[in-house]
Amino acid sequence: MQDTYNKIIIFFIFLLLVIQTEVMYGYSGRRKHFLSHGPSVVAFGAGETIFCANRDPSVLQYNPSLMSLFNGNYVSVSRFNLFEGSSYNSASFAFNLGKRFFLGISASNLASGNIEVRETIYSLEESISVNSWNNIIAFSGFLEGFAVTYGLNIKYLYFDMYLKKGFAYSCDFGLAKEIFLTDEIKIKTAFSMQNFISNKFKLDSEYDEIPLIYRVSSAFVFPIYYRFTSKDTFNVYVDLKHEDSFADFCVGVSYIFAEKYALRTGYYSRHITFGAGADIYMFTIDYAADFSEIDLINRFMLTYRWGQKSDALLKEAKKVLNEELSSIKKAQQEFKKAKKLYSNKEYLKATDKLSKIIVAYQNFESSHHFYNEIIKLMRSNAKDQNLNFADKYYAKAYIEYYNMNYREALQEWTKYIAFSGGKADVLEYQDKINTILKLQKFEKMEKELIFKAQQLLKEGIEFYNLKQWVYCIKKMESLKKLISKNNFSKSVEIYNKAKEYINKCVFELSNNMLLANTNNNSLEEDIKYDEVTADEKYREGLVLYAQSKYYQASRMWELALRLNPNHKKAKIALNKTTKNKLE
Repeated sequence: MQDTYNKIIIFFIFLLLVIQTEVMYGYSGRRKHFLSHGPSVVAFGAGETIFCANRDPSVLQYNPSLMSLFNGNYVSVSRFNLFEGSSYNSASFAFNLGKRFFLGISASNLASGNIEVRETIYSLEESISVNSWNNIIAFSGFLEGFAVTYGLNIKYLYFDMYLKKGFAYSCDFGLAKEIFLTDEIKIKTAFSMQNFISNKFKLDSEYDEIPLIYRVSSAFVFPIYYRFTSKDTFNVYVDLKHEDSFADFCVGVSYIFAEKYALRTGYYSRHITFGAGADIYMFTIDYAADFSEIDLINRFMLTYRWGQKSDALLKEAKKVLNEELSSIKKAQQEFKKAKKLYSNKEYLKATDKLSKIIVAYQNFESSHHFYNEIIKLMRSNAKDQNLNFADKYYAKAYIEYYNMNYREALQEWTKYIAFSGGKADVLEYQDKINTILKLQKFEKMEKELIFKAQQLLKEGIEFYNLKQWVYCIKKMESLKKLISKNNFSKSVEIYNKAKEYINKCVFELSNNMLLANTNNNSLEEDIKYDEVTADEKYREGLVLYAQSKYYQASRMWELALRLNPNHKKAKIALNKTTKNKLE
């Protein structure tokens, strides 16, 4: 991982050097054509870097292969307000033909607006206008063997120069690919040749060459996980463009909030740009500001999308994730009550409350800290010779109670009451021993429960020592159910032991599973299916999938199938993630 980050840092240092060189030396004698800039408002918002336009059908004007990275159908219209009434307008469509094949259509118009001219100062005014048209039909597909998208388009160029008109044809070609640096960080890269086939454009006796434009594009996508359900990403874009023997350099960044809102900024050829976008139901509204050396150019675009393919697995994963969040919220509410008891020095009630939270909400770790703090405090107070008698006897009674020495606990509580006048929680626990459980019966029941729990723990450990991981897990799960139904003094201690051995077994199963995959043969161990634990691991995989941690989710679903080879949902989920990774 550190090597990956080192490479990224070196790349950005190189990037800054290239920007400095391009700004200082790269502009003399440069000519710009109508085809030098595409119509994408989104791309302009991040310095005219095309990977920013991940859902903009007008991206086919830059590289037609990028349409196959879309999900569904898109139509957009855009307008650039230029100088002195001139404008650049465009409409683009991208239609999904099935799987990852797309048909694209685009029409762009560069218009001068009405210009008033006179032959002489005495002549009547005459309004003229100049129009350039760029009409495209494009196709894109996907090469499964190479996991590469490709695209090709044909352009019809029409120029109306008021007094003379002309037209020309040309073709573009593009390739694109996604590369995963780690399980979460990925790079997108693309290459395109614009106008690699074209005829000469003629208005009079002179011919004009259609410029050949090469473009190499890349995007670095970094997920941001500062909150539990975050879907934010930070993106860095870099494009290199070669046209008329000159190289242009474009760079941009964007931050995507919850896959719905975007902020963008960038730089290209002495232009600083800024942009923003928002999804509203099936529409996307985008704006870009281009701070050129002449004036501020405002760019607007509206996109409508439909036919997006729903991810049934993601929907189920989000549902489980919401259940996890709800569980954590309930645990937090109970934890607040336990902290209040702790603050009021009602340590007996606080201990029992924390014990229930630990068992009921095993992923909520905060309760463990306060549970251990109370025990540590009581042990310290019981030994402190300088402490007042009331607190000392309370601590001794607390320790005797949780060691199941109930007669001794009652004796210490009697001393405590003599010095303090009594306290609600102490009186309550006295009644609990004297009237509800009748002391001896309570001791007997507690001992029987602990003996049964220890027997289950012992049997589970024996299975673990025999390397029978699944049997060990089943035994420990039975132990956890016993503890959850019967809360007793040593429940947390035994429960934590059971949880520890379950985690050990899961780790061993994962290692054996990896070894089997490496050796290309299945394990020979004759095991009994564990459907309960398999369901738990499937749910854990859904939570990881909802957080975009696809590799960890796959490992959990593989483990679920190891525990229950007939788990249909785990099979479907694993096949889906494996197929997506291949693509």
